Amino acid sequence: MTLTLKRRLTVLVCIALGVTLLMVIPKAGSMTTNARVGSSGGTSLKDHDQGNRDVEIFVSATDGNDHWSGRFPFPSHDRTDGPLATFDHAREVVQSIDKTRVDRVTVFFRGGTYYLPATVTFVEADSGTARTEIIYENFPGESPLFSGGVRVQNWVNQGGNKWTTTLPASTKVFENLFFNGERRLRPRLGGYLGQVYYIADPVILKAKDLQYPRDNDRNCMSLDDNNTRYECFDRFEYERGDPIGNLAQNLAPPNDNPCGQPHGDKNLVGDIEILNFQQFSTSKLRINCVDTTNRIVYLTGPTTFSNANFHQDGFQQGRRYLVENVEDALTEPGQWFLDHSGAPGTWTLTYLARPAENPNIGNVIIPQTQPPLVTASGLQHVTFQGLTFAYDNYLVPLAGHPGRELDIDINPMLSIQNSQHITFDSGTLEHISGAGLEIISCLPADPNKAKPFNEPPTWCVDVDTNAVTSNNVVKNSRFYDIGALGMRIGDPWVPLETDANIPQQITVENNVVEGYGRIIPNAFGIGQGMGHDNLYTHNDVYDGYHCAISISQQSGNHPPNGVNGNPPIGNGNNTISFNHVYNIMQGITDDGGAIRIDGGNASFTAAGNKILNNKIHDISDTSSFFHGASGYGGNGIYLDNSTGLVDVENNLVYRVSDTAVYDPHGPNKEGEANKVNNNILAFARQAMIGVNFPYNDGETNPNKAFNVSNNLMIFDRNLTSAGQSFFVQGHCTYINQLASYKDFQKFTNNLYWRTDGTFANDPNAFYRQEIPAPSGGDNAPCGKDPPVNGDPTWQFYSFAQWQGVGEDASSVVKNPHFFFPFYPFDSFWMPFGSPIPGFVPFNPDEAGRKFPALDAPPVAPTFMTAPFNPRTDF
Repeated sequence: MTLTLKRRLTVLVCIALGVTLLMVIPKAGSMTTNARVGSSGGTSLKDHDQGNRDVEIFVSATDGNDHWSGRFPFPSHDRTDGPLATFDHAREVVQSIDKTRVDRVTVFFRGGTYYLPATVTFVEADSGTARTEIIYENFPGESPLFSGGVRVQNWVNQGGNKWTTTLPASTKVFENLFFNGERRLRPRLGGYLGQVYYIADPVILKAKDLQYPRDNDRNCMSLDDNNTRYECFDRFEYERGDPIGNLAQNLAPPNDNPCGQPHGDKNLVGDIEILNFQQFSTSKLRINCVDTTNRIVYLTGPTTFSNANFHQDGFQQGRRYLVENVEDALTEPGQWFLDHSGAPGTWTLTYLARPAENPNIGNVIIPQTQPPLVTASGLQHVTFQGLTFAYDNYLVPLAGHPGRELDIDINPMLSIQNSQHITFDSGTLEHISGAGLEIISCLPADPNKAKPFNEPPTWCVDVDTNAVTSNNVVKNSRFYDIGALGMRIGDPWVPLETDANIPQQITVENNVVEGYGRIIPNAFGIGQGMGHDNLYTHNDVYDGYHCAISISQQSGNHPPNGVNGNPPIGNGNNTISFNHVYNIMQGITDDGGAIRIDGGNASFTAAGNKILNNKIHDISDTSSFFHGASGYGGNGIYLDNSTGLVDVENNLVYRVSDTAVYDPHGPNKEGEANKVNNNILAFARQAMIGVNFPYNDGETNPNKAFNVSNNLMIFDRNLTSAGQSFFVQGHCTYINQLASYKDFQKFTNNLYWRTDGTFANDPNAFYRQEIPAPSGGDNAPCGKDPPVNGDPTWQFYSFAQWQGVGEDASSVVKNPHFFFPFYPFDSFWMPFGSPIPGFVPFNPDEAGRKFPALDAPPVAPTFMTAPFNPRTDF
């Protein structure tokens, strides 16, 4: 409690006695005054007061009035003065204060729920200065909640566990509902969490069958140079007998639908949604109509596709989809359904109660305010502290959400744009329909890219090529129960981005991000697009369905833009350190890793990135769950695409379903190898170190991908392990016939230990590729299948033979004598000290939050999960 707040409490005692008193008590070394803040927003400071001053404003959701001064935390005895009532009016009052005459302005929010009917927008005029601090914070000991949701009441029991209510005419459509703070789901085909079904085939049309304007380049793309065959991305063929062919009640085809069916209620067009699981992303799409004769589902808009990856994107045979918001499937306790056919005021909300639930007694919240709930544009020197935000009403657009890197079309709950020196401290974002908090630069549109990814987000207040987004801090906060990603720092590359206008000097520290990807599973816990010199440290990120912390350049083969003729930094100089990341992917998504950096392409490699002192464990890709899954993607540290020059040190990585440290390609230039040094890597299912596909741009002599030294590697699997073969150096290795390829991955001074003690005598301990790729590209055999003993493509080696070909000088096969590295103890403490010269012991338990505030409560799953068993499967 500050000295000024103590003084305020003294004032309250006098007010309680019926005395109106304004006290001025000097602080040590200065004079403090209370600003007189009137209902007009004006401020008058006592003319005789000199020196530093603090201004305090109070807001109360339960006892406040925006016609009062805001000088006091309680109403006066005659209720003629007291706290303000709303966040936005408090902002207006602060804006009106002459900042040159005060040192600090503090707005204290009393406990209670503040309903935000619209976005609270901060602009440059709301800024503080380097000398004048502006703080919006909770009243000590109280917890204000800023909500975009409203409580639903007046429920009527229709028999059994079925309850209904008619919603007010002012109600807006919503796609999320929360019962006593727990997300509840709309009805899905196949049970409460839904069952996934498998796509039979993509829809391929001949040129003569294209039906313009629908089948234009936006929905269908040519598969050949002669433009004779087109693959369409707004439709797919489903398997015979799948229940999607039996949709009835709320399937509402629009006029002139491609299925030739009668139109339904116009309010229900696209009411039923599918979730499309692609190789790299997940798209949330709306059903237009279902052609049951040809077994084709048509969507209101296309899923993700691109010229580069149209075979990985789109509706590929055997990929999964899930069907949601099917009124016919409303059978499971905990489900709800909104019938918004007809005019507002007649809409019916139905809820199937779980045992002992009564929605008239429980707290049923529906989101109503479109996010962002709070936006800051061009703001400087403002702190938000101890505030909780919840229940934003993000809706999937009518044309659907095609999944993309960082999901930049999904509205965040809080948006910080083109702003500097903003701090979000000790806050909570919970029950999020879309994304959590973002820090971005709003730049002008790019005419060379396709909508909606060619232009700044619709919620950008202002666009500016000269935007400055720097020195912002997110710390000591909780983010949980998140529809998409928890935090978004920057966005994917656009040509107008420069080193000067992308987010930089951002600190994300001591936060917990839990239960993310609950609606869009391929979302990140913390995701950065373009940005440099940013720090992500001492965070706990867990219980998510995709990458925990991801930095991605996404600039294709274009170099980033430097400033004033200087070489570009791009996505460089970022540090990911001391984070605790665990229970990720859970069998839901593939092609991901716990911590990921994508900072390289054919023309540029971002330098200075570091992954240090993180603790990473229990990562399970789809191979743990779904039939036919490839079993790739559940990596610990993922250096994506052509990433190089990353320093990977002092990390503990264990129990991952693919590779502990993985690079799919390797850097594009020599001298840009990633350094993997002084790590503990344990119990990966496929490999400890791996490069999947090194033949960039048709080359047959890849550049060095890794320098691997002074690492401790412990494992219990081998070439013939049940369910998944295992190698220390997985995927590709160097080619015998190409001398220049022998340094593709360089191993020195490492320790290896297989728990059965036989690794030193294993004739299949290591391998190399014997047959070079004839022309690079997809012809590279190591880019296809894992090594098989007896295949002439590969030559296998014992550890001694491996050293004989020039690898692993000074390395040993030796028991590191970890205390008890097995589940559930997970202790990698070395009671006898370093087991090899050069390895410097570190304490993995230093990873994670340094000063945990309140833990985030558990978040219920929203999909069927089946992670690998930590006791038996690694």
